[in-house]
Amino acid sequence: MKQHTQSPYNIVTNRSQHRILVINEPVNVDEIPELQFEDFDAIFINVIDSVMDRNMLAIRLASPLLSEKCRFKPCFVTRRLTGWLGKAEVIVDGYATTPTDDSMARTIEDIYANMRRQNFLLGTQPVVTHAEEVIRLCRYAISRGRFTFSSQPTPGLAEGYMALYYYTLWFAGQQTMQAEEREFFHNQLLKLGYIRRTRFIDRIHVCPICNSSHLLFFETCPECGSSDIHEEPVIHHFRCANVSPESTYEQDGELICPKCKRQLRHIGVDYDRPSSIYSCRQCEHTFMYPNMRALCTNNRKAWRPDELRPVDVEEYEFTPEGIRAFAANEVEKTLNLTGFYGYSSMSDFISYLQQFTTPEILGDAMVIVGRFYIFDPALDDMRSSDATPPVVQTLQRFFNYKQAMWGNNYYFLCRVQPGSLAKALADMEFEVKEQLRDYQDLHKGFEFEMVDTYVFHPGDDVEQFIRRIEEDRK
Repeated sequence: MKQHTQSPYNIVTNRSQHRILVINEPVNVDEIPELQFEDFDAIFINVIDSVMDRNMLAIRLASPLLSEKCRFKPCFVTRRLTGWLGKAEVIVDGYATTPTDDSMARTIEDIYANMRRQNFLLGTQPVVTHAEEVIRLCRYAISRGRFTFSSQPTPGLAEGYMALYYYTLWFAGQQTMQAEEREFFHNQLLKLGYIRRTRFIDRIHVCPICNSSHLLFFETCPECGSSDIHEEPVIHHFRCANVSPESTYEQDGELICPKCKRQLRHIGVDYDRPSSIYSCRQCEHTFMYPNMRALCTNNRKAWRPDELRPVDVEEYEFTPEGIRAFAANEVEKTLNLTGFYGYSSMSDFISYLQQFTTPEILGDAMVIVGRFYIFDPALDDMRSSDATPPVVQTLQRFFNYKQAMWGNNYYFLCRVQPGSLAKALADMEFEVKEQLRDYQDLHKGFEFEMVDTYVFHPGDDVEQFIRRIEEDRK
């Protein structure tokens, strides 16, 4: 007897005549040639696997944010996954038992009605650069009627915070880039009148070097700096006016004054505890107030509290002008997106060097640029509709580098704090080479070589630095 196997996907029509792409197992929707953007109006993820990663993969491959064929379309998940999606839930428009549920049909109608009111441009070019991904994120939020967000995606504080930030934009381990890109992006939107501040939420303090808010606070001895300190009450004996730590009174389970040798009374109390005193177990120094130090868990540097940089967390909302600009996808023409890391054009790469190497922005940091020569036969076979070279798609995960291609030259840029130059150069060479080797294993004829590195120090002439990069290319 022939066993019936379920198709990886199929398309059904609901009562509103919307076509629903039903995903029965993880499939890369963008890689299915016979499936076109116009073939379906919404997605229903009907994958339920004991391995949760497979369920998440199915959602990611059909994401209205990440998939080109599914972009902005309503996305639903089987009700059996309710409560299991974590951060991925922010791109799910709802749960349903079947793809033809009435509640799902009504939500699809509401989403498309909202898009029509906004004159939302649904069919757009594929995302290539990280900056374009940011724009798509905002467009997605607007398409769902989410008009408010905050300047910091702080876990645990939901109200006024844009949960989408957690899902796709700024990845763990990239705190410096996260903070700088958010600040740059929000300032651009404010200048153009696309967003406005609505309320103050919090004031947080971050590392002055890397902008990380992941800080550990320690009370320390003012004399030797050790945190091996302990606090104990001070006892004031009324009868003889002696004031000293409680430990000096303790004798055989009783409180005996070390000055007058009298036992302290518990009935008709003749003492109090007016304050506390600290002692250091390392140097035995005693003091009233410990020092405080904050350790950045990102770069392991310690700071005094007054050295930390205060950052205001504010709520923003899209203005009517901003909603129109994002809905019509006009923002790429009006926004300056130079400040984003990830992949960009070479002109944007050069503009970053010109704008972000000034003393007030760079400070004591340095900029390093690595140049790789690549030869990829796949570039010759690219169709005109392919927006991103295959090797770029492979390296897009490196959001800690600003990347650009110029002919057969692939450039990687990052900023480096003092004392970290050698490690940063070694990390860049190792990380990029490892990824290129993986690509080489899968693409016959691909070749690569790291051919040069450039270091921009504070005070260098940036135009001369750029000319050197341009001349070496030739």
